[in-house]
Amino acid sequence: MARDLELLSVDEFEDQLGHLLEVSAVNGIDFDRSWTFRLPGDDVPDVMVEITRLQKPSTDQSER
Repeated sequence: MARDLELLSVDEFEDQLGHLLEVSAVNGIDFDRSWTFRLPGDDVPDVMVEITRLQKPSTDQSER
């Protein structure tokens, strides 16, 4: 499958990644794991992406 690649700035990449993660969380994708991508072509690296769920900051003032 051929894909047209769109060049992204770092800010655009982070925005799109954040949106993807938000939609994935709402759809029940389990994080706390890694994914390995073997990308075609010698001009792009193979990568492993690890996502770890973070604890939300406490709103309890006594814990600060």
